Amino acid sequence: QHIPNFQPHFIIDSGRNGVANMRQDCANWCNIRGAGVGLKPTTNTANTTLVDAYYWLKTPGESDGCTQMLPNGQACKRYDSMCGSADSIGSRSGEPRAPEAGKWFDYQIKMLAENAHM
Repeated sequence: QHIPNFQPHFIIDSGRNGVANMRQDCANWCNIRGAGVGLKPTTNTANTTLVDAYYWLKTPGESDGCTQMLPNGQACKRYDSMCGSADSIGSRSGEPRAPEAGKWFDYQIKMLAENAHM
Protein backbone atom coordinates (compact mmCIF):
# COMPACT_ATOMS: atom_id res chain seq x y z
CA GLN A 1 0.00 0.00 0.00
CA HIS A 2 1.31 3.42 -0.94
CA ILE A 3 1.72 5.94 1.88
CA PRO A 4 1.55 9.52 0.57
CA ASN A 5 4.67 11.62 1.27
CA PHE A 6 6.42 8.70 2.98
CA GLN A 7 10.15 8.81 2.34
CA PRO A 8 11.85 5.95 4.16
CA HIS A 9 15.39 6.25 5.45
CA PHE A 10 17.64 3.49 6.71
CA ILE A 11 20.49 2.82 9.10
CA ILE A 12 22.71 -0.08 8.03
CA ASP A 13 24.26 -2.24 10.75
CA SER A 14 27.87 -2.56 9.64
CA GLY A 15 29.21 -4.14 12.82
CA ARG A 16 29.53 -7.58 11.22
CA ASN A 17 28.98 -7.14 7.49
CA GLY A 18 32.59 -6.66 6.35
CA VAL A 19 32.71 -9.99 4.48
CA ALA A 20 30.34 -10.75 1.63
CA ASN A 21 28.73 -14.19 1.22
CA MET A 22 30.13 -15.61 4.45
CA ARG A 23 27.00 -17.64 5.24
CA GLN A 24 25.55 -20.75 3.66
CA ASP A 25 22.07 -19.46 4.55
CA CYS A 26 21.26 -15.77 4.99
CA ALA A 27 18.76 -16.70 7.75
CA ASN A 28 21.68 -17.69 9.98
CA TRP A 29 22.56 -14.83 12.31
CA CYS A 30 24.28 -16.18 15.44
CA ASN A 31 28.06 -15.75 15.85
CA ILE A 32 28.69 -16.24 12.15
CA ARG A 33 31.99 -17.87 11.25
CA GLY A 34 34.13 -15.80 8.91
CA ALA A 35 32.39 -12.49 9.63
CA GLY A 36 34.32 -9.24 9.76
CA VAL A 37 33.64 -5.75 11.02
CA GLY A 38 32.29 -3.53 8.27
CA LEU A 39 32.42 0.22 7.75
CA LYS A 40 33.05 2.47 10.73
CA PRO A 41 29.96 4.25 12.05
CA THR A 42 29.41 7.35 9.96
CA THR A 43 26.74 9.49 8.35
CA ASN A 44 28.84 9.73 5.19
CA THR A 45 27.03 7.01 3.23
CA ALA A 46 27.04 5.91 -0.39
CA ASN A 47 23.37 6.86 -0.81
CA THR A 48 22.48 9.83 1.39
CA THR A 49 18.94 10.06 0.02
CA LEU A 50 18.06 6.67 1.58
CA VAL A 51 20.80 5.68 4.02
CA ASP A 52 21.24 7.98 7.03
CA ALA A 53 24.14 6.13 8.62
CA TYR A 54 26.29 3.05 8.93
CA TYR A 55 26.27 2.05 12.57
CA TRP A 56 27.43 -0.81 14.80
CA LEU A 57 24.11 -1.74 16.40
CA LYS A 58 25.72 -4.48 18.48
CA THR A 59 29.17 -4.11 19.99
CA PRO A 60 31.62 -6.21 17.98
CA GLY A 61 32.88 -8.96 20.29
CA GLU A 62 29.64 -9.48 22.18
CA SER A 63 28.26 -12.97 21.67
CA ASP A 64 24.95 -13.27 19.82
CA GLY A 65 24.08 -16.33 21.87
CA CYS A 66 25.53 -19.48 23.37
CA THR A 67 26.36 -22.89 22.04
CA GLN A 68 24.50 -25.77 23.75
CA MET A 69 27.45 -26.11 26.11
CA LEU A 70 29.05 -23.00 27.56
CA PRO A 71 32.82 -22.50 27.57
CA ASN A 72 32.86 -23.69 31.22
CA GLY A 73 31.24 -27.01 30.21
CA GLN A 74 27.80 -26.31 31.67
CA ALA A 75 24.61 -26.52 29.61
CA CYS A 76 23.40 -23.16 28.32
CA LYS A 77 19.91 -22.48 29.68
CA ARG A 78 19.32 -19.77 27.06
CA TYR A 79 20.38 -21.84 24.04
CA ASP A 80 18.76 -20.89 20.72
CA SER A 81 19.01 -23.47 17.94
CA MET A 82 20.09 -20.71 15.52
CA CYS A 83 23.35 -20.59 17.51
CA GLY A 84 23.96 -24.15 16.37
CA SER A 85 23.53 -23.37 12.68
CA ALA A 86 26.07 -24.63 10.16
CA ASP A 87 27.44 -21.06 9.97
CA SER A 88 27.78 -20.46 13.72
CA ILE A 89 31.07 -20.53 15.58
CA GLY A 90 31.07 -23.58 17.82
CA SER A 91 29.06 -25.82 15.49
CA ARG A 92 32.22 -27.48 14.12
CA SER A 93 34.58 -29.78 15.94
CA GLY A 94 37.59 -27.93 17.36
CA GLU A 95 35.90 -24.53 17.52
CA PRO A 96 35.45 -22.75 20.84
CA ARG A 97 32.09 -22.77 22.57
CA ALA A 98 30.21 -19.48 22.57
CA PRO A 99 29.16 -17.69 25.76
CA GLU A 100 25.66 -16.38 26.43
CA ALA A 101 24.33 -13.42 24.46
CA GLY A 102 25.95 -10.13 25.41
CA LYS A 103 28.97 -11.77 27.04
CA TRP A 104 32.44 -11.06 25.65
CA PHE A 105 33.51 -13.60 23.02
CA ASP A 106 37.26 -13.22 22.61
CA TYR A 107 37.54 -15.67 19.70
CA GLN A 108 34.85 -13.78 17.80
CA ILE A 109 36.35 -10.29 18.23
CA LYS A 110 39.71 -11.52 16.97
CA MET A 111 38.00 -13.02 13.91
CA LEU A 112 35.95 -9.84 13.32
CA ALA A 113 39.14 -7.74 13.48
CA GLU A 114 41.12 -10.09 11.24
CA ASN A 115 38.36 -10.04 8.60
CA ALA A 116 37.51 -6.33 8.97
CA HIS A 117 36.73 -4.29 5.88
CA MET A 118 36.51 -0.77 7.18
